[in-house]
Amino acid sequence: MTRLAPDPLLERVAHEPEAPALRARSATWTRVQLLRAVDGLAAALLAEGIGEGSRVAALLDDDAPAVALVHALRRLGAVHVPLNRRAAPAELRYQLELLSPALLLADRAGLERAREASPAGLGVERIEALLAAAPCGLPPVLRTEIDLDTAATILFTSGTTGRPRGAILTHDNQRASAHAWAGLLRPVPGHRWLACLPLFHVAGLAIITRVTRWGAPLELLDRFDVAAVSAALDDGVTHLSLVPTQLEALLTVRADRPVPESLQAVLLGGGPMPQALLARAREAGYRVLTTYGLTETGSGVVSGGGDPATLADPRTGRALPGVELRIEPDGSADGAGEILVRGEMVFGGYLDDAEATRVRLRDGWLHTGDVGTLSEDGLLRVLDRRDDLIVSGGENVYPAEVESVLAAHPAVHEAAVFGVTDERWGAVPAAAVVLHGEAGDDELAAFCRERLAGYKVPIRFERRQDLPRNAFGKVQRHRLREPA
Repeated sequence: MTRLAPDPLLERVAHEPEAPALRARSATWTRVQLLRAVDGLAAALLAEGIGEGSRVAALLDDDAPAVALVHALRRLGAVHVPLNRRAAPAELRYQLELLSPALLLADRAGLERAREASPAGLGVERIEALLAAAPCGLPPVLRTEIDLDTAATILFTSGTTGRPRGAILTHDNQRASAHAWAGLLRPVPGHRWLACLPLFHVAGLAIITRVTRWGAPLELLDRFDVAAVSAALDDGVTHLSLVPTQLEALLTVRADRPVPESLQAVLLGGGPMPQALLARAREAGYRVLTTYGLTETGSGVVSGGGDPATLADPRTGRALPGVELRIEPDGSADGAGEILVRGEMVFGGYLDDAEATRVRLRDGWLHTGDVGTLSEDGLLRVLDRRDDLIVSGGENVYPAEVESVLAAHPAVHEAAVFGVTDERWGAVPAAAVVLHGEAGDDELAAFCRERLAGYKVPIRFERRQDLPRNAFGKVQRHRLREPA
């Protein structure tokens, strides 16, 4: 049976058409102005042959046209596929060949790269031209309701251990994610969201769904600019999402300036949370909520820092409303196992990859590939990626734990820990470090040994100018393991 729901943008326009909706680099729109741009773009796309079920890939900066496209494709029943503007043309071509889209959209900045990456026969259009060419009369076929069970977005996973896959998120997945976060954040009139995470990433894209459903205005930065973020806080922004390096930059630039009273929460995600950074932010008065989630869950599904227990132990978090968690034990002495997630926000599967879908989705549970523990009172501790776990002499070594310790050393800018083969122990940890000071191997080892069990101390430290990362900025530990 088809499950239909009203288009959330149309609902918001009907309720308060002149309320602010978007402030971006190229445009500032009220709700009704946003809708006019959306419907004009939808009509232009319809003239290009885009309709129900069409896949439309987009290589766009984070600006007003990218937001309009999200809504326009929903009005057409088409599928939105945002591409990573930082990816190399070869990576983009692989994704486009897997996707077989009906159209590739680019803006002025991405047009040359889009044409270079485009497979033969795929049309490339400039989104600015489509917005400008919108017909005066709008076609009657634009949807006023959405089919919750149809695909809304295909997002390519970060591919930290191999080729990225296309994760299919339905409209219901996105609705459920926004609803879960509403249960924690309790949105009210007056909230204002700042988006400075890329819209080709699930954490950035999810903000558009949230603000539309909650009726909050969106302020959009096309790149992370710490001065612009700081100014937005002083101007009254109430919520924003950051990754640890961005939070560190914000704390540094604001120094001793007080936290604006209007700021409600800083959502922090994107990987292991440096404990010293969290402590520094919270001591300065920032309400930092740590998040854990995946592309396959449509954004975060676990948050920490919202109650006394997770404040007391910043390595832990609780499931958001509507999210179920389970640990599949692996026989470890510490009770750790693979983290499983269930809820309406869990994705529907991978594009054209039934086997990968079968492995990840079993009996309604998403097998995350991450390792953690879950206490009886619902505290989840995420330890590491299963693929990155180092088993040394029968003991589990979680790279994220060792990295957190190394990051606390005053000479270490960042670190990545990986396993190397050892005849006696099976595997032992090693570390790649980026330094901004002087520190010898003995000093780093001694620093770790004071804070960790001996089997967790890296046997060697490789100095590097930077760490290998994928297009999403995540460290690729497997690239450190391979030469070892």
